[in-house]
Amino acid sequence: MASRTPKIAFVGLGAMGYGMAAHLVRSGFSVTGCDIYQPSLDRFLKENPNASAAKTPREACQDAHFLIVMVATSVQATPLLFDEHTGAVKGLKENTTVIMCSTVAPAYISEVQQLLQSAAGKQHIRLIDSPVSGGALRAAAGTLSIFASGAPDDVEHARAVLQCMSDANKLYEIPGGLGGGSKAKLIHQIFAGVHIAMSSEAMGLAALAGWDTKEAFDHLSEGGGSSWMFVNRAPFMFDPDHAKYSSVTIIAKDVLIMRRRANPQQGIITSTARAYAFPLPVLGTAEQLYLTAISAGWGAEDDCVLARLYLPSQPDLVATQAGHSSSPSSPSSSPRISLQTIEDLMIGVHLAGMAEAMSFCARLGVDEGLMYDIVSNAAGASQVFMVFWEAMRREGWRLRGREVERVRERLKAAVEEIYGLRYPLWLGSAALMEMFREGEGESGR
Repeated sequence: MASRTPKIAFVGLGAMGYGMAAHLVRSGFSVTGCDIYQPSLDRFLKENPNASAAKTPREACQDAHFLIVMVATSVQATPLLFDEHTGAVKGLKENTTVIMCSTVAPAYISEVQQLLQSAAGKQHIRLIDSPVSGGALRAAAGTLSIFASGAPDDVEHARAVLQCMSDANKLYEIPGGLGGGSKAKLIHQIFAGVHIAMSSEAMGLAALAGWDTKEAFDHLSEGGGSSWMFVNRAPFMFDPDHAKYSSVTIIAKDVLIMRRRANPQQGIITSTARAYAFPLPVLGTAEQLYLTAISAGWGAEDDCVLARLYLPSQPDLVATQAGHSSSPSSPSSSPRISLQTIEDLMIGVHLAGMAEAMSFCARLGVDEGLMYDIVSNAAGASQVFMVFWEAMRREGWRLRGREVERVRERLKAAVEEIYGLRYPLWLGSAALMEMFREGEGESGR
């Protein structure tokens, strides 16, 4: 590396970006921060006296060895890089490395590469596709999961910076060149998108069935249908007034297509699936739930707000049932729906989601073993993923085989039992239909 203290331009001081940039400063790097929101810049300078700030990306990049892009969307990243007057590209010097940490579609990385080559002229500008995962706390601690891809020499050139921001065991080098990192993050987010929505479907059901929702959570979080997202997100449903942890729009950015009057933004997963004409029915159902929540004006609220969609006449029932139990709509003195039934529902949905995620993984050419390591150690993890990995892999990620047949029958029984409550099973029904479709294909061979 040309300098012992490389200069880094860091653009995007949001919840995660701020922590990443501050950690780089504390680790001895020379960092110039940039953000369109002036209070973020003011805070960055106040809390990091060794850092500097710039009003535009181009100004931030003066003499920088690395440019880290950590804005929310590709719609923001494009002018950041290529705006005629303030864009970073015209301020980059020879051999500067652009590290794209924003979560974007794989196709967008190819677009950026082409635009960089055109805009930079004869200068050589390195590009690394490097989306991150882990949240604000891990960003500040320098323990993120990072999915880095690009030319091997370019990744090696940026290794010290990437290692500084990542957990020692979670700097994943994704083979296949540029776009590989975004593909791996995309697959992980399929798991995340399904599991977040399923957390609301399960907890809403527990509340309507009359369970003490905290007791239900404790039981389900230890069962075969548990997931990292369920354990992390469900507790926020107990207090509707809690501080926002992760808004609907954050996961929606990855999952669904959001249309705005200006700057239309396509969801990363579904737009990529449509480009490949690849079906993702369970995630597609979750997509509609996120879209419905945003249409209701809940986009800025915590993603646990999806529980309201399941309980329109009693939107706070999960919270009011926390620490209390009640009779369901029948005179029975005990809950009509057992927690085992809810667990069976969760297992079925997670298995169907796993099947389509890993099938798409194979289609995109991402190494399955590497994906196992990523998902099992990140927010997309679940009991189903760990227990059914080998069986599903043997079946080529199809919903077939004895283990899946047992899950299908238990899911079918759960759906039929829950029907009596007139409770909407958007994900449960979609998962069961997928299992029927795959099972029909098996029986017809």
